[in-house]
Amino acid sequence: MIRRKQILAASGGFLTETWRESGLAGCARTILAAIRMHLPVITLGRRTNASVGAYFDLITRDARMFYGDSFHFGYFRRGDETFEEALNNHTDIVADMARLDRAQRVLDIGCGICAPAIRIANRHNCHITGINISAEQVRQGRGLVAHHGLADRISVVEGSALDLPFEDASFDSVLCIEVAGDICVKDAQKSCLMEEIRRVLKPGGTVGFSDLVFRAAPARDEERAMRAILYHDGAELITDWPGLFTAHGFEVSRCEDIIGQTMKTWDHSLAVYEERAEEVERRYGRSIARRTMAHLRMLPAIMEKYGSFVVMSACSPAAKA
Repeated sequence: MIRRKQILAASGGFLTETWRESGLAGCARTILAAIRMHLPVITLGRRTNASVGAYFDLITRDARMFYGDSFHFGYFRRGDETFEEALNNHTDIVADMARLDRAQRVLDIGCGICAPAIRIANRHNCHITGINISAEQVRQGRGLVAHHGLADRISVVEGSALDLPFEDASFDSVLCIEVAGDICVKDAQKSCLMEEIRRVLKPGGTVGFSDLVFRAAPARDEERAMRAILYHDGAELITDWPGLFTAHGFEVSRCEDIIGQTMKTWDHSLAVYEERAEEVERRYGRSIARRTMAHLRMLPAIMEKYGSFVVMSACSPAAKA
Protein backbone atom coordinates (compact mmCIF):
# COMPACT_ATOMS: atom_id res chain seq x y z
CA MET A 1 0.00 0.00 0.00
CA ILE A 2 1.40 3.42 -0.95
CA ARG A 3 1.60 5.75 2.05
CA ARG A 4 -0.16 9.12 1.99
CA LYS A 5 3.11 11.09 2.12
CA GLN A 6 4.37 9.17 -0.91
CA ILE A 7 1.17 9.93 -2.81
CA LEU A 8 1.56 13.64 -2.09
CA ALA A 9 5.24 13.58 -3.03
CA ALA A 10 4.50 11.93 -6.36
CA SER A 11 1.33 13.81 -7.23
CA GLY A 12 3.09 16.78 -8.79
CA GLY A 13 4.69 14.90 -11.67
CA PHE A 14 1.84 12.45 -12.07
CA LEU A 15 -0.86 15.13 -12.22
CA THR A 16 1.27 17.26 -14.53
CA GLU A 17 1.48 14.35 -16.97
CA THR A 18 -2.25 13.69 -16.57
CA TRP A 19 -3.02 17.35 -17.27
CA ARG A 20 -0.96 17.26 -20.46
CA GLU A 21 -2.64 14.07 -21.66
CA SER A 22 -6.24 14.45 -20.44
CA GLY A 23 -6.74 18.00 -19.20
CA LEU A 24 -8.79 19.09 -16.21
CA ALA A 25 -11.34 16.29 -16.56
CA GLY A 26 -8.59 13.66 -16.51
CA CYS A 27 -7.01 15.21 -13.40
CA ALA A 28 -10.36 15.30 -11.63
CA ARG A 29 -11.02 11.63 -12.46
CA THR A 30 -7.54 10.68 -11.24
CA ILE A 31 -7.82 12.51 -7.91
CA LEU A 32 -11.29 11.11 -7.21
CA ALA A 33 -10.16 7.56 -8.06
CA ALA A 34 -7.12 7.86 -5.74
CA ILE A 35 -9.35 8.98 -2.86
CA ARG A 36 -11.91 6.24 -3.47
CA MET A 37 -9.17 3.60 -3.76
CA HIS A 38 -7.19 4.48 -0.62
CA LEU A 39 -9.90 5.69 1.78
CA PRO A 40 -11.42 2.24 2.55
CA VAL A 41 -7.95 0.76 3.14
CA ILE A 42 -7.07 3.62 5.50
CA THR A 43 -10.41 3.66 7.39
CA LEU A 44 -11.50 0.00 7.20
CA GLY A 45 -8.17 -1.73 6.75
CA ARG A 46 -9.35 -3.58 3.65
CA ARG A 47 -10.53 -3.25 0.06
CA THR A 48 -14.16 -2.82 -0.91
CA ASN A 49 -15.84 -3.57 -4.22
CA ALA A 50 -16.07 0.17 -4.90
CA SER A 51 -12.38 0.68 -4.12
CA VAL A 52 -11.44 -2.09 -6.55
CA GLY A 53 -13.36 -0.21 -9.24
CA ALA A 54 -11.50 2.95 -8.25
CA TYR A 55 -8.17 1.10 -8.42
CA PHE A 56 -8.81 0.19 -12.04
CA ASP A 57 -10.07 3.72 -12.72
CA LEU A 58 -6.71 4.96 -11.46
CA ILE A 59 -4.26 2.54 -13.07
CA THR A 60 -5.82 1.87 -16.48
CA ARG A 61 -4.31 4.73 -18.47
CA ASP A 62 -0.78 4.07 -17.22
CA ALA A 63 -1.16 0.29 -17.49
CA ARG A 64 -1.98 0.70 -21.17
CA MET A 65 1.13 2.83 -21.71
CA PHE A 66 3.43 0.33 -20.01
CA TYR A 67 1.84 -3.05 -20.87
CA GLY A 68 -0.84 -2.75 -23.55
CA ASP A 69 -4.59 -3.26 -23.61
CA SER A 70 -5.04 -6.68 -21.97
CA PHE A 71 -5.25 -6.75 -18.18
CA HIS A 72 -4.19 -10.32 -17.47
CA PHE A 73 -1.04 -12.45 -17.22
CA GLY A 74 0.61 -13.75 -20.34
CA TYR A 75 0.34 -17.49 -21.09
CA PHE A 76 3.68 -18.53 -22.59
CA ARG A 77 2.54 -21.88 -23.93
CA ARG A 78 5.72 -22.62 -25.90
CA GLY A 79 7.99 -20.31 -23.94
CA ASP A 80 9.34 -18.24 -26.82
CA GLU A 81 6.28 -16.05 -27.49
CA THR A 82 6.32 -12.27 -27.38
CA PHE A 83 4.37 -10.73 -24.50
CA GLU A 84 1.54 -9.76 -26.86
CA GLU A 85 1.34 -13.32 -28.19
CA ALA A 86 1.26 -14.64 -24.62
CA LEU A 87 -1.60 -12.29 -23.72
CA ASN A 88 -3.52 -13.54 -26.75
CA ASN A 89 -2.77 -17.14 -25.76
CA HIS A 90 -4.41 -16.50 -22.40
CA THR A 91 -7.50 -15.07 -24.06
CA ASP A 92 -7.63 -17.99 -26.49
CA ILE A 93 -7.37 -20.77 -23.91
CA VAL A 94 -10.20 -19.30 -21.83
CA ALA A 95 -12.29 -18.83 -24.99
CA ASP A 96 -11.66 -22.49 -25.84
CA MET A 97 -12.73 -23.49 -22.32
CA ALA A 98 -15.96 -21.53 -22.83
CA ARG A 99 -16.83 -23.48 -26.00
CA LEU A 100 -17.40 -20.32 -28.02
CA ASP A 101 -17.58 -22.36 -31.23
CA ARG A 102 -21.24 -23.03 -30.38
CA ALA A 103 -22.16 -19.76 -28.60
CA GLN A 104 -24.21 -16.87 -29.95
CA ARG A 105 -24.46 -14.68 -26.84
CA VAL A 106 -21.40 -14.41 -24.59
CA LEU A 107 -20.93 -12.58 -21.30
CA ASP A 108 -17.42 -11.31 -20.50
CA ILE A 109 -17.27 -10.70 -16.74
CA GLY A 110 -14.70 -8.08 -15.72
CA CYS A 111 -14.03 -7.28 -19.37
CA GLY A 112 -11.23 -4.74 -18.85
CA ILE A 113 -11.12 -2.35 -21.80
CA CYS A 114 -12.39 -5.10 -24.11
CA ALA A 115 -9.15 -6.18 -25.78
CA PRO A 116 -10.00 -9.88 -25.17
CA ALA A 117 -13.57 -9.31 -26.38
CA ILE A 118 -12.29 -7.66 -29.56
CA ARG A 119 -9.98 -10.61 -30.27
CA ILE A 120 -12.79 -13.07 -29.62
CA ALA A 121 -15.28 -11.16 -31.80
CA ASN A 122 -12.77 -11.30 -34.66
CA ARG A 123 -12.35 -15.07 -34.25
CA HIS A 124 -15.87 -16.24 -33.35
CA ASN A 125 -19.34 -15.51 -34.71
CA CYS A 126 -20.94 -14.30 -31.48
CA HIS A 127 -22.18 -11.17 -29.74
CA ILE A 128 -20.28 -10.28 -26.56
CA THR A 129 -21.58 -8.28 -23.61
CA GLY A 130 -18.83 -7.03 -21.31
CA ILE A 131 -19.47 -5.89 -17.75
CA ASN A 132 -17.04 -3.95 -15.60
CA ILE A 133 -17.26 -2.15 -12.25
CA SER A 134 -14.68 0.43 -13.35
CA ALA A 135 -16.30 3.46 -14.99
CA GLU A 136 -12.97 4.46 -16.55
CA GLN A 137 -12.44 1.03 -18.09
CA VAL A 138 -15.99 1.07 -19.46
CA ARG A 139 -15.34 4.50 -21.00
CA GLN A 140 -12.05 3.41 -22.57
CA GLY A 141 -13.47 0.02 -23.57
CA ARG A 142 -16.31 1.59 -25.51
CA GLY A 143 -13.81 3.81 -27.27
CA LEU A 144 -11.59 0.86 -28.19
CA VAL A 145 -14.57 -1.17 -29.46
CA ALA A 146 -15.70 1.75 -31.62
CA HIS A 147 -12.15 2.21 -32.94
CA HIS A 148 -12.19 -1.40 -34.12
CA GLY A 149 -15.62 -1.00 -35.73
CA LEU A 150 -17.24 -3.62 -33.48
CA ALA A 151 -19.92 -1.62 -31.67
CA ASP A 152 -22.58 -3.86 -33.26
CA ARG A 153 -20.86 -7.01 -31.92
CA ILE A 154 -19.65 -5.90 -28.46
CA SER A 155 -21.69 -4.09 -25.80
CA VAL A 156 -20.08 -2.73 -22.64
CA VAL A 157 -22.05 -2.27 -19.41
CA GLU A 158 -20.97 -0.69 -16.13
CA GLY A 159 -22.04 -2.85 -13.20
CA SER A 160 -21.19 -5.49 -10.63
CA ALA A 161 -20.66 -9.16 -11.40
CA LEU A 162 -22.18 -9.88 -7.97
CA ASP A 163 -25.53 -8.44 -9.11
CA LEU A 164 -25.63 -8.94 -12.85
CA PRO A 165 -28.19 -6.71 -14.62
CA PHE A 166 -29.33 -9.47 -16.99
CA GLU A 167 -32.29 -11.84 -17.17
CA ASP A 168 -32.00 -15.48 -16.23
CA ALA A 169 -30.56 -17.78 -18.93
CA SER A 170 -29.42 -14.85 -21.08
CA PHE A 171 -26.08 -16.24 -22.31
CA ASP A 172 -24.76 -19.34 -24.04
CA SER A 173 -21.25 -18.91 -22.58
CA VAL A 174 -19.54 -16.87 -19.88
CA LEU A 175 -15.92 -15.70 -19.79
CA CYS A 176 -14.20 -14.90 -16.51
CA ILE A 177 -10.58 -14.09 -17.40
CA GLU A 178 -8.42 -13.53 -14.30
CA VAL A 179 -10.91 -11.30 -12.48
CA ALA A 180 -12.62 -13.40 -9.78
CA GLY A 181 -10.02 -12.50 -7.16
CA ASP A 182 -10.64 -8.81 -7.82
CA ILE A 183 -14.43 -9.15 -7.89
CA CYS A 184 -14.69 -11.07 -4.61
CA VAL A 185 -13.25 -9.01 -1.75
CA LYS A 186 -14.99 -11.24 0.83
CA ASP A 187 -15.23 -15.04 0.95
CA ALA A 188 -19.04 -14.95 0.90
CA GLN A 189 -18.95 -13.12 -2.42
CA LYS A 190 -17.33 -16.12 -4.11
CA SER A 191 -20.52 -18.13 -3.75
CA CYS A 192 -22.52 -15.10 -4.86
CA LEU A 193 -20.45 -14.91 -8.04
CA MET A 194 -21.08 -18.61 -8.71
CA GLU A 195 -24.83 -18.14 -8.27
CA GLU A 196 -24.95 -15.13 -10.56
CA ILE A 197 -22.99 -16.92 -13.28
CA ARG A 198 -25.27 -19.94 -13.04
CA ARG A 199 -28.39 -17.73 -13.09
CA VAL A 200 -27.54 -15.86 -16.31
CA LEU A 201 -26.11 -18.91 -18.09
CA LYS A 202 -28.46 -21.03 -20.19
CA PRO A 203 -28.89 -24.68 -19.11
CA GLY A 204 -25.98 -26.60 -20.58
CA GLY A 205 -24.00 -23.40 -21.13
CA THR A 206 -20.27 -23.25 -20.50
CA VAL A 207 -17.95 -21.05 -18.44
CA GLY A 208 -14.35 -20.39 -19.43
CA PHE A 209 -12.50 -19.38 -16.28
CA SER A 210 -8.96 -18.42 -15.24
CA ASP A 211 -7.49 -16.91 -12.11
CA LEU A 212 -4.44 -16.71 -9.89
CA VAL A 213 -4.92 -18.67 -6.66
CA PHE A 214 -2.74 -19.19 -3.60
CA ARG A 215 -2.22 -22.34 -1.55
CA ALA A 216 -1.26 -20.53 1.67
CA ALA A 217 -0.99 -17.01 3.07
CA PRO A 218 2.30 -15.23 2.34
CA ALA A 219 4.47 -13.69 5.06
CA ARG A 220 3.95 -10.07 6.10
CA ASP A 221 6.60 -8.53 3.84
CA GLU A 222 5.35 -10.64 0.94
CA GLU A 223 1.80 -9.42 1.57
CA ARG A 224 3.05 -5.82 1.40
CA ALA A 225 4.48 -6.49 -2.05
CA MET A 226 1.21 -8.12 -3.14
CA ARG A 227 -0.83 -5.12 -1.98
CA ALA A 228 1.53 -2.64 -3.61
CA ILE A 229 1.49 -4.31 -7.05
CA LEU A 230 -1.83 -6.17 -7.27
CA TYR A 231 -3.99 -4.31 -4.72
CA HIS A 232 -4.94 -7.36 -2.70
CA ASP A 233 -3.45 -9.73 -0.19
CA GLY A 234 -2.23 -13.15 -1.20
CA ALA A 235 -4.39 -14.61 1.57
CA GLU A 236 -7.49 -13.36 -0.27
CA LEU A 237 -6.57 -15.61 -3.20
CA ILE A 238 -6.75 -18.90 -1.27
CA THR A 239 -9.70 -20.34 -3.18
CA ASP A 240 -10.70 -23.73 -4.56
CA TRP A 241 -12.49 -22.45 -7.65
CA PRO A 242 -13.10 -25.90 -9.20
CA GLY A 243 -14.61 -27.02 -5.89
CA LEU A 244 -16.82 -23.94 -5.73
CA PHE A 245 -18.10 -24.47 -9.27
CA THR A 246 -18.86 -28.11 -8.46
CA ALA A 247 -20.60 -27.18 -5.21
CA HIS A 248 -22.89 -24.85 -7.17
CA GLY A 249 -23.99 -27.50 -9.61
CA PHE A 250 -21.49 -27.07 -12.44
CA GLU A 251 -19.63 -29.94 -14.06
CA VAL A 252 -15.92 -29.16 -14.38
CA SER A 253 -14.86 -30.96 -17.54
CA ARG A 254 -11.32 -29.63 -17.91
CA CYS A 255 -8.94 -27.99 -15.43
CA GLU A 256 -5.24 -27.08 -15.73
CA ASP A 257 -2.63 -25.25 -13.66
CA ILE A 258 -0.61 -22.93 -15.92
CA ILE A 259 1.36 -21.01 -13.27
CA GLY A 260 4.68 -22.09 -14.81
CA GLN A 261 3.62 -20.74 -18.20
CA THR A 262 2.71 -17.33 -16.73
CA MET A 263 5.99 -16.57 -14.93
CA LYS A 264 7.59 -14.73 -17.85
CA THR A 265 4.97 -12.04 -17.30
CA TRP A 266 7.12 -10.81 -14.42
CA ASP A 267 10.24 -10.77 -16.59
CA HIS A 268 8.36 -8.52 -18.99
CA SER A 269 7.12 -6.22 -16.19
CA LEU A 270 10.62 -5.79 -14.77
CA ALA A 271 12.09 -5.16 -18.21
CA VAL A 272 9.52 -2.45 -18.94
CA TYR A 273 10.17 -0.67 -15.65
CA GLU A 274 13.94 -0.86 -16.10
CA GLU A 275 13.77 0.37 -19.69
CA ARG A 276 11.47 3.27 -18.77
CA ALA A 277 12.96 4.03 -15.36
CA GLU A 278 13.38 7.77 -16.02
CA GLU A 279 9.77 8.10 -17.16
CA VAL A 280 8.51 6.15 -14.14
CA GLU A 281 10.47 8.40 -11.76
CA ARG A 282 9.19 11.52 -13.51
CA ARG A 283 5.58 10.39 -13.20
CA TYR A 284 5.58 8.96 -9.67
CA GLY A 285 8.71 10.26 -7.93
CA ARG A 286 11.92 8.43 -7.09
CA SER A 287 10.69 6.92 -3.82
CA ILE A 288 7.60 5.24 -5.29
CA ALA A 289 9.48 4.16 -8.42
CA ARG A 290 12.20 2.43 -6.39
CA ARG A 291 9.71 0.85 -4.01
CA THR A 292 7.64 -0.43 -6.94
CA MET A 293 10.72 -1.98 -8.53
CA ALA A 294 11.67 -3.66 -5.25
CA HIS A 295 8.17 -5.12 -4.88
CA LEU A 296 8.12 -6.26 -8.51
CA ARG A 297 11.36 -8.14 -7.94
CA MET A 298 9.73 -10.00 -5.03
CA LEU A 299 6.65 -11.16 -6.96
CA PRO A 300 8.16 -14.06 -9.00
CA ALA A 301 9.43 -15.82 -5.87
CA ILE A 302 6.09 -15.24 -4.12
CA MET A 303 4.22 -16.76 -7.07
CA GLU A 304 6.51 -19.79 -7.21
CA LYS A 305 6.22 -20.32 -3.45
CA TYR A 306 2.45 -19.97 -3.02
CA GLY A 307 0.75 -19.65 -6.38
CA SER A 308 -1.20 -21.68 -8.88
CA PHE A 309 -3.03 -20.44 -11.93
CA VAL A 310 -6.20 -22.32 -12.70
CA VAL A 311 -7.85 -22.39 -16.12
CA MET A 312 -10.96 -24.49 -16.51
CA SER A 313 -14.16 -25.27 -18.33
CA ALA A 314 -17.37 -25.64 -16.30
CA CYS A 315 -20.78 -26.55 -17.68
CA SER A 316 -24.06 -25.54 -16.07
CA PRO A 317 -26.68 -28.26 -15.52
CA ALA A 318 -28.73 -29.12 -18.61
CA ALA A 319 -32.45 -28.44 -18.59
CA LYS A 320 -34.52 -31.28 -17.17
CA ALA A 321 -36.54 -33.25 -19.69
